[in-house]
Amino acid sequence: MQSFFDERVEFAIQNIWINPHSGKREESLAALRDAANLGDGDAFYFLGRCYLGKSFADPVLGLPDDRKFAFECFDKSLELESAVGMFATMHIEGYEPSQGTFIHPPYKSKREIWDKVYGMAMAGEIFCQFLVANAYFYCDVADFLDITPESVGGEEMYLRRVREWAAAAVGLYEGCVERGLGIAIPNLIDILSSGKHGVPIMKKRADKYKQIGADMGIGVYERMVGNDYRDDKRFEEAVAMYERAASHGDGYAYYCLGKLFTFKGALRMDLKRAADYFEKGIAAYPNDKGLCNLLGEIRFRGGQGLACDFPKAFALLDNAYRNGSTWGSDMLGMCYLKGLGTEVDLEMARWMFELNPKKRFAVWGLEELESY
Repeated sequence: MQSFFDERVEFAIQNIWINPHSGKREESLAALRDAANLGDGDAFYFLGRCYLGKSFADPVLGLPDDRKFAFECFDKSLELESAVGMFATMHIEGYEPSQGTFIHPPYKSKREIWDKVYGMAMAGEIFCQFLVANAYFYCDVADFLDITPESVGGEEMYLRRVREWAAAAVGLYEGCVERGLGIAIPNLIDILSSGKHGVPIMKKRADKYKQIGADMGIGVYERMVGNDYRDDKRFEEAVAMYERAASHGDGYAYYCLGKLFTFKGALRMDLKRAADYFEKGIAAYPNDKGLCNLLGEIRFRGGQGLACDFPKAFALLDNAYRNGSTWGSDMLGMCYLKGLGTEVDLEMARWMFELNPKKRFAVWGLEELESY
């Protein structure tokens, strides 16, 4: 098979993006650094991509977010004339090249960059196929090729182009998935399940790719399949799938697991087990409303040998509230009313109770406030 990049870059693509479970994370990063240190602009792009977060590299790799470093790598990629670097960074949110332009010699225009990367994609380079599919999916191709409604004869003709791009994206994404590139699945499922850009909704086809993602060991899809098992009341299989998802870096799987065992859960209540799951989830997502609310409830109510921990309960429920959730407002109201984990504040107590006045603690609290 034709090689399009330095062998060290090819090695990293294989072991970070195509087979992230290979256990070769450090070797792959070292390979990218070695190639980058020798002046390979492509290597700088892929190295930077590793540090852009969980949407850019599988969470199972445990790579830290470091946008500053990533953007520094992108600057070097552009300076070193990587067409892939120019193409791929042009529409990354927040990135502006320090040199003031994405276009570097020998390329003189966005169209020339498109032609180079598109040519590599059509010649079989899998990551370039993914990048071109993204350009179709997000309609960035219009920017590359300077396509506007006016240039193609009006809005109706432009929308026809958009539908054509979406169809092209589906074909390219499916080819990427067939060759093992799991990061192509999210946008593919989005198109197939939403009918975006006029593509017919194909739920069964979308569900097929959800299962493929789970079979590839991608945590978010293992969690989705676990949800299907849960909804079918196949709880043993759901737990196993959620635990797989959690082991593959999907922190939200801990929410799904804990919810099964907490108050009013689908399985026999086990508050210690539920709390352990929620703690692990919060370690990954410290400001997640669902995790904070449900662990906060356990710390507030206690039970099954777990003592109430009002300071922890207040901190968790308050975190969820400050991030937009009123679900635990009745418990927060009791904290303010009784000074549980915080100072007494009757005004705040009333405010919290009135957010959900029919919930049990809110009813009690509002009745008590009437006596003041």
